[in-house]
Order: sequence, then structure tokens, then C-alpha cells
Amino acid sequence: MYIDTYLTIVLWVFAIFGFICFVVLVLRDISSALGNKKGSFNVVITAQNQEDAIEGIVKGFILKTAVDGAEDSLVNIVLVDVGSCDDTPKVMERLARQYPYIKFIRPEDLCGCLTGLIYGPK
Repeated sequence: MYIDTYLTIVLWVFAIFGFICFVVLVLRDISSALGNKKGSFNVVITAQNQEDAIEGIVKGFILKTAVDGAEDSLVNIVLVDVGSCDDTPKVMERLARQYPYIKFIRPEDLCGCLTGLIYGPK
């Protein structure tokens, strides 16, 4: 007898929570469709001797932002090689040629690149 009452209460709580989540998602989509910009972001990925993994990491990140609908927010991916002894720099350079929003730099150029990303070109 009491189990039916408790079960009904739990189901109503889940139904109300689901409806609130639905409304929030609809309002977020409407807001983004009307042109309200989400926050943009830059990503810095450093690697050393990761020629087998770096391409998968970068492409996985690009795919994740596309799936989440944040591809418009992704401004730049900065790849930094920190002294690799394998072909990691070549893989990074190839990725930078393939995708216009990926930049490949050496550690000594990192400060200048980050300043340009934050404050814009001088």
C-alpha cells in the first residue's frame, strides 16, 4: 500500500526533473540559434615523443567539440613539441596543415603565440 505511494512520488519527481531539463535545453538551443555567442576557447597541447597518440588526441578533441555543438566556440588548438626524439613534430606539422585552426609551434615561440591569441595580433 505504501510502496505505491512512494513509487508515485519518485516517478513524479523524475518527471518534473526531466521536464525542467528539457526546458533548459530548448532555451539553450533557442539562445544559440538567435546568435548569442557561447564562450570561445583556445587549447594548448604539449607533447614529447607521442607520435602514435597525438593525432588521435587532437582528432578526438575536434570530434568531441563537434558532437557537443561547440565547434563554433573552438578558436585555436596550439600544438607544442617539447623536444621529441621521434616523429611527433612531423605529425603536429601535418595536423597544422590539415586544419586551419591548429597551430604548431616550438617552446621558444609559445609566449608570443599565447599573447597573440589572448590580445590579438599587434
